[in-house]
Amino acid sequence: MQLDQAQIAICERSWLDNLDLALHVLRSRAAGITASALAGIVPLAALNYLLLSLAHSRRFSDDMTSGAILVSTFLVMLEAPLATAPLTLYLGQAMFVNKPRPRQIAREFWTCLPQLFVLQVLLRSLLILPIMTWIVPYGIWPYLNEVILLERNPLFSRQGHISTLKRNTNLHRNNNGEFLLSAIGAGCLAPLLIVALWSTQRILLETLFNFQPPWGGQVIAFQAVLWLVVVYFTVARFLCYLDQRIRTEGWEVELYLRAEGDRIARRIA
Repeated sequence: MQLDQAQIAICERSWLDNLDLALHVLRSRAAGITASALAGIVPLAALNYLLLSLAHSRRFSDDMTSGAILVSTFLVMLEAPLATAPLTLYLGQAMFVNKPRPRQIAREFWTCLPQLFVLQVLLRSLLILPIMTWIVPYGIWPYLNEVILLERNPLFSRQGHISTLKRNTNLHRNNNGEFLLSAIGAGCLAPLLIVALWSTQRILLETLFNFQPPWGGQVIAFQAVLWLVVVYFTVARFLCYLDQRIRTEGWEVELYLRAEGDRIARRIA
């Protein structure tokens, strides 16, 4: 692993630049991103389908109701950090390794799972249930997942190691306004992408194939659209996380010094 030879150029970028770069990353790493994303998404998507099926009543029409759409959206938003954890770990490896190793990704995921459950499932659930607190997990702590998965600090501080929440606070300090604007932008763009993809999907099926999917097919198709948008914003958020570290911590300098240290250590050995 050459820390100063990243697959993506280490430099400062704007939020819009990272959104554009995310499309290029999705194209160039399509196979790995698809596999890692499906590994986390498929089990939760199956659970969502089961829950919606149990709640579905024959009194409803064959079309998805607004209630089913809202519940699907809420479940995906709640599950996104856990579902995209393998994808985030893959992206972290793909920065410096041409062929990331699935076994290592799986091992790191299981190592981080307790913290993910506590901070991104339990804590997020408590913050999201009161509507007014949605700003905290989505606007003020946008990179908590990356801190948990890629930096792997202990849950509680100990000698020589700061806790995950302390590290998260340090990373997000003094940038709340910028993060809030980015969250508002994502909150405006994501629904537009969902509507565009969902409408295009239905128009193509009905116009070209004269096919109206049943209720179950519509649920699966709508969840597929939601998860596609989640994957795109996960890649974009990962790039924004790198940009945040470059801007506030001089990460590119740290990588260069660590790479030089590794080379010197190898020569001495």
